[in-house]
Amino acid sequence: MPVERRFFYEITGERARELLFLYGSNGEFIVRPSESSASDYTLSIHRGTRVTHVKIVHNPLSKTLRLPSGHDFHSVEAVVQFLESNPKVLTEADGLSIELTRPAQLPIAETVVNVGSDRFFHIATSGHEAEALLKDEPCGTYLVRESCSNEGEFALSVRSNTDKVVHVRISHKNGRFCIVPKDNFRTLAGLVENYIRLPMVQNGGSAVKLKTPLPSTRFTAATIDDRIDCLLKPSKKHGAKDEFAEEFENLHRHEEDSQLFISCKEGRKAENVRKNRYRNVVPFDHTRIRLQRSPSSNNGCAGGGGKLLVNNDYINANYVEIPLDTKRYPEFADFKRRYISTQGCLEETVSDFWQMVWQENSLLIVMVTKEVERGRVKCYRYWPDLDEEFNYGNLIVKTIEETKSDDYMRRVFVLKRKKGENKVNNEAKTPASSTSSCKEDQEEIHQKDEKEEEQKLIYHFQILSWEDNDACPVESVLNFLDAVNECEKNEIGGVKNKMNKKSKIGPTIVHCSAGIGRTGTFLALDIIINRIKQKGPKCVCDVQRTVKMLREQRATMVQTEAQYRFIFHVISAFMRGYRSQFQLTYKKTNSVEGPHRP
Repeated sequence: MPVERRFFYEITGERARELLFLYGSNGEFIVRPSESSASDYTLSIHRGTRVTHVKIVHNPLSKTLRLPSGHDFHSVEAVVQFLESNPKVLTEADGLSIELTRPAQLPIAETVVNVGSDRFFHIATSGHEAEALLKDEPCGTYLVRESCSNEGEFALSVRSNTDKVVHVRISHKNGRFCIVPKDNFRTLAGLVENYIRLPMVQNGGSAVKLKTPLPSTRFTAATIDDRIDCLLKPSKKHGAKDEFAEEFENLHRHEEDSQLFISCKEGRKAENVRKNRYRNVVPFDHTRIRLQRSPSSNNGCAGGGGKLLVNNDYINANYVEIPLDTKRYPEFADFKRRYISTQGCLEETVSDFWQMVWQENSLLIVMVTKEVERGRVKCYRYWPDLDEEFNYGNLIVKTIEETKSDDYMRRVFVLKRKKGENKVNNEAKTPASSTSSCKEDQEEIHQKDEKEEEQKLIYHFQILSWEDNDACPVESVLNFLDAVNECEKNEIGGVKNKMNKKSKIGPTIVHCSAGIGRTGTFLALDIIINRIKQKGPKCVCDVQRTVKMLREQRATMVQTEAQYRFIFHVISAFMRGYRSQFQLTYKKTNSVEGPHRP
């Protein structure tokens, strides 16, 4: 069956203006009820820098709808079809043409609640997800969500006294909300407040009490500023200064519970402890990178002076796959990203690092730290100066390009494997629970003749203004993200990269010092902002769930509350730029009156 197009919304002129600026673009429009006459309609049109309202007058004698142009129609749908076919038929009073493109597609939920600030409402949440969210909450905890079976209707999900989650249908007709016909309300909030005072009674006679709303962590990209304002409010929870702190603390508590049975044995072995920059930051065993040793490789730094440990496959690094699990994270089902999260190199792990780059066929390295910050070494410099080369075991690295901007440094390396070296032993496997894509890549990489020198172009981006425990200018991070994504799209994935064109591209390697704080923050931003680019301002964002998914693959990703807050502020800055791109700025609305009534 064809999907019904939505163009009519029961909202006020002011809300139409807000939503068109949030979700629309120049020329898009909606139809809504007239606020001055119950029988008329109003056409609200996004004009780039303003919203124009055009009245559509109902003629009770002919039962037609008339536009200011004098054209008559028998239905609102006919009006919309005519306007799409004749986009310049309407004009301002001064004769300036009003150009229309198509009906704006607004989230239905936004027409009845503010998704950013009404946190009792959970956007894009199914009944099954609601049950998972409420199962461990106290009795009386509730949420409101959209109905999955009836578009335009809603559902109240509450954990009852029987420890089951009860779902109650909320009808929405003629701008009123009701559970039972005799009690109807103008707003969802009003309906909820009523049933907090007067509990519902189930068919069996038991009362369903609403006590505490479960705050939603989801919002649309367009409502990021409303969500920030909401999270800055003082928390009602003891010990949390605001709702930002509460949301981050809930994330931290979940991680502590979920990691009780996750193994990190390899990183704690005596022979591997010295390879960890920080004693308390070790990789999960189930997602860790396993180095594939060749008989001639070694663990030395420049010059190859390290000890030979052919059987040691350890490096402090983890695969990070998006989506991790489409059943548990269905919102990422159509979005794929692959990363390796690792620590900043120690002097004795440089060869291991380049071995990982080679075997994983990673052509992009993102460095979100300086080598030294406040007198402390955060990462040993693992690359040579411009036009110089270093030997790392059986690999040679040469820096062939170095470009500095205000926000970051861009480098290009040539990574070569020495002639005559034995191939990497592809019998070494990734962990059983790692995704098949990483396993396949390891088996496919580098099948050239042993005597032929193999080489790859590696792109390296290092941000310069983001030090540990310091606030970084959001614009600097956005510029850095843009540069990284542009390289990934045009140089690594495009025709420019002739040296690598026959290879299957591996995961992007991202590291800071420990490989969890700024690294996790960068990954969360890269994921969320690229999803917004893909889906637009209606994109449903959930920072907490995104970080949770990262933490299931490497511990403590997004390490501090300040980094968690920072993610929201960078998204906000991105959306400001997104709106300015479409001239979505707030200016005074103007109106075009309809024709005089006969």
